[in-house]
Amino acid sequence: MASSTFDPQPYCIPGEITVHEVLDMKRAFDMIDEDNSGVIDAEELQGAAVALGIPMEDNISVLLGTDKINFDEFFKRMTAKLSPNDKVDDIMGIFELFDNDATGTISFENMQNVARIIGAKESPKEIQEMLSTLDTDGDNELDPIDFYTCLVNGMRVRMEEEDRLQRQQADSMREHMETMARSSQSNRNMSAMSMGK
Repeated sequence: MASSTFDPQPYCIPGEITVHEVLDMKRAFDMIDEDNSGVIDAEELQGAAVALGIPMEDNISVLLGTDKINFDEFFKRMTAKLSPNDKVDDIMGIFELFDNDATGTISFENMQNVARIIGAKESPKEIQEMLSTLDTDGDNELDPIDFYTCLVNGMRVRMEEEDRLQRQQADSMREHMETMARSSQSNRNMSAMSMGK
């Protein structure tokens, strides 16, 4: 599928994923899809990783398995969020993607590699600040427990924010309906008063 005929709108999520970000993901997908087949496989992804200087040998199978994936599936995987149904093994699979040098920890260099892959806009200083904030033992690396805690807390915070927004929208709608009901009642009272004159 050529980018010139690609419609990013169905992939946009208001407040989360913009047209620009969808187009960036589509460009990345098209660059990886060397044979222009509309699907990418482990071999193409490995080639892209090598071209970017990112060691991902064992992690390719974690990311793709043996499947070929189309852009829809690529988009889903790139934008997936953790849910309460995700298991520790799922989270550790994500950890292994970050730990692309298989040291058992996520270093500053690992985070920079991931940032480069996904086109993150954070500066090295901001990446270091994130790492320092999430690192609980002061070794300047994230171990699996740091990573798990970070993701689970992030999921909890996201879910609490979604709940808060839903409550806020419900409260706003309730207030709007009450205002409309009062206005309607006031108009009926005014009408009744003017008929009584």
